[in-house]
Amino acid sequence: MNDPKRQHAATVTVLAPGLLGPVPLLPEQAPLTPVLDLLLKRGRPQHAPDAQAELTSLTLRLLQRFGAVSSAPYARAADDPSWDRRGVVLQADPVHLRPDRDQLRLFDARHLGISQAEADALVQEVNAHLVDDGLRLVAPVASRWYLELAESPQIETHPLETVIGRHIDGFLPTGAGAGRWAALMTELQMLLFQSPVNQARQERGRPAVNALWIWGAGHWQPLALEPNRSRCWSRLCADHALARGLAMAAGLEVLSAAAPVDQPGTLMVADEMADGMLDADAGLWTMAAARLETRLEGAFAALRAGQLAAIELDLCDGRRWFITRGDLRRFWRRGPALKTLVVARPN
Repeated sequence: MNDPKRQHAATVTVLAPGLLGPVPLLPEQAPLTPVLDLLLKRGRPQHAPDAQAELTSLTLRLLQRFGAVSSAPYARAADDPSWDRRGVVLQADPVHLRPDRDQLRLFDARHLGISQAEADALVQEVNAHLVDDGLRLVAPVASRWYLELAESPQIETHPLETVIGRHIDGFLPTGAGAGRWAALMTELQMLLFQSPVNQARQERGRPAVNALWIWGAGHWQPLALEPNRSRCWSRLCADHALARGLAMAAGLEVLSAAAPVDQPGTLMVADEMADGMLDADAGLWTMAAARLETRLEGAFAALRAGQLAAIELDLCDGRRWFITRGDLRRFWRRGPALKTLVVARPN
């Protein structure tokens, strides 16, 4: 397989943000991961010069690797198959903002337990407020909402995953339209605070859905993957909405996260370890890492059999490893095992 295009097409690519933590994990709690250890020890690091200079972001890495410029239209296309894919769309995800001293800390919908009925009721209230602004909010799934716009909002925004658990100062929209959107976000916070839906949630001891996090504006267009730079895939194995929407726009076969990843030209998205890291949940991270280990066994068997040219591991923070069949025989390479890299170091 000397042809670079053919080699890329015969590669399995794994996007695994959060694989190296850090998480609050004792060394003896780490799962046994001989396959991942082999990849880290024998694989060739191909780290970017500024690796770890930025926060880990699966969203930004997916956009980069698919050659797209915005997330909202592709995530919506996956969440809302009946959408006509016209116009500008902006992600407006339901979140909980909690006062923390003199700032607000953001918590995303993963732990809010929003029902579809609650989402529909809140969306109806918001749309009644937005009727004169030329905006329309939709909630195809309870945890991910989208705003339809007549034109570009003219703002620069931050992906939700980079703000989770953090103070929102420093992450608010910037750009020519920032003033308008800051005012609108404040209006919607006041509206949501007074909503009967949130009053009922608080009576049940549930956190209020008291804000929308806006980001990722753009319009949908088909994508063409170039047969180079490790972007020549034919199938996706993922449940991640943005990944599925981008893959559909690029004409890939879209399968569930549980599908086998031992076929050439497969892109796999393993995003659960990032959730464990965000929540400092050692149990969640351990289970996700163990699942990834099991799923990669088939890919390594195919690599040993010569059915794959390589396996690429991308942590979405500038760190990557690339392993070929020949690398498996380089026993003198003695990189660190996973458990020696993942455990959070004491301050």
